[in-house]
Amino acid sequence: MESGITIFSFGLFLVIFLWIGALAAKSSDNTESDYLLGSRSFGKVFVGLSAGATGNSGWIMIGTVGMAYSMGVSALLMVIAWFLGEVTFWTFFPDKINQISRKQNSQTIPEFLGRVIK
Repeated sequence: MESGITIFSFGLFLVIFLWIGALAAKSSDNTESDYLLGSRSFGKVFVGLSAGATGNSGWIMIGTVGMAYSMGVSALLMVIAWFLGEVTFWTFFPDKINQISRKQNSQTIPEFLGRVIK
């Protein structure tokens, strides 16, 4: 019985994700900017969530576990510092970075960091 529920749940989520992907593809402009930046149409909250999930997935799943194994409870200090750094960055800097990247027409972080602000 459990495997039937698991297979059903997996299939349901697969159909939902494919449906969302098809809807997104329908409204896509098929441009490089649309692919890399969503045509710059997302709000701050979605960009922050995406960046947080991307940047922290490897760190939380691998780095923190290994650090906690080797250091013990004191590894929590790094997690607290990491969290405070993320909150500080996403509170004070996104608007300025977005403004500069639009001015430079930068579409990726390396492109943003590699260009000289004129």
